[in-house]
Amino acid sequence: MHFVSRLLRPLLAGAAFAATVLACGGAPATVAPQDFLPQIGAQLAAHFATTGELQLELLRAWKAPVTPTGDWEMVVVSPPPSLANQMIVRVRLSAGGANLGEWNLPLEGHLWGDALVTRQPVARGGSIESSSFELRRVDFLHEKDAIPAGTDLSGHAMARGLPVGTVLSWREVAPRMLVQRGSRVEVVAVSGALTITMKGLAMQSGARGETIVVRNPESRRDFSAVVVGENQARITF
Repeated sequence: MHFVSRLLRPLLAGAAFAATVLACGGAPATVAPQDFLPQIGAQLAAHFATTGELQLELLRAWKAPVTPTGDWEMVVVSPPPSLANQMIVRVRLSAGGANLGEWNLPLEGHLWGDALVTRQPVARGGSIESSSFELRRVDFLHEKDAIPAGTDLSGHAMARGLPVGTVLSWREVAPRMLVQRGSRVEVVAVSGALTITMKGLAMQSGARGETIVVRNPESRRDFSAVVVGENQARITF
């Protein structure tokens, strides 16, 4: 299977939805799952721009109703709305430029890749340190919220504590609050070429890019500002 995949990879480079299997001469060619499933997987992976290794299996036995001669190709006609553990993929079999038929194939999918797993307990509200995690190979179509290894989490913090051996998912992290309610913040007000810096009191906590309410300690007036850094906010007129 891996040999066939390497042999056909150049053919896929220019056509994400085409996979060609070569037969010898004009002899009848066998349309076998071990030939076309890796190629359908390559087409779907290109379509959904996935990372990791996509593996497909037939949910039930399938045999091509026709036997092509010479070169043939299996093309994904209609991909599913999204990759899933179970999905229906419509494919077309053709040979010599002739359409030999279309079918809906029921497939089971697995998307394998490395995820982060806690190697020691992590506390709620803490920063996400690489030393607290190790890698584990998981099926991302089963662990749908798992966070792939290599994801930039520098702007996030732990939303809750986790014990050892837990796969880190998006449910357990949240944007890190760069401004805490009640803290002093530096506010930069920009109007064209004019820039004014002032101090304010944060009336709300906020992550990068969020809009919070800041109070002018002298006038006691509240205004809105966008969090741009650690205890820093910005308003534009």
